[in-house]
Amino acid sequence: MKYIGGIITSYIVLLVLDIMQRRNHKRTQSLKKFTVRTITDVSIVCAVGAIFVIGAMVFALIDEPEVFKKNAFIMLILVAFLGLMFFGMIAPIKGVWDICVDENDVTVIKAFFYKRHWKISDISYCKRKRGGMNVYVNGRKKKAFFVDGMTDHFDNFIKRMEKEGKEIILPETKEKR
Repeated sequence: MKYIGGIITSYIVLLVLDIMQRRNHKRTQSLKKFTVRTITDVSIVCAVGAIFVIGAMVFALIDEPEVFKKNAFIMLILVAFLGLMFFGMIAPIKGVWDICVDENDVTVIKAFFYKRHWKISDISYCKRKRGGMNVYVNGRKKKAFFVDGMTDHFDNFIKRMEKEGKEIILPETKEKR
């Protein structure tokens, strides 16, 4: 019960940071320099989910405190869910989950510390999927990175690949009989 105040405070701070990020975020039509980043709506949905879970947790702690003391599995699930919501709330912040295109350089940043660099000339082809697009580099069969279709500047990335003459493989459609 003593940690819930800290959890609520951290989520409020993150929500304020996301709102500030949304106000400062600029859309660009440039195909030479842009950043593909998670939209701020994801953080709002995660904040609502976190508030719901924290509220249910407080209600359960008040109503049945023995359940949480005896069942570590429930606490593990709740902590994992809150961690997922926390990560969803920080995803739209610059440098957390980005694909930066600058002239011929592509930098993929995942979870603050994982950074990979490629050249656009190294990209062999792209394969469209239901939720976005897999990008393959140097003829490898394993994807290099995934560009989510619900991100800012996804259309800029597609237009840049078309401009560079990179093959974009569309998914096969199922024909109705």
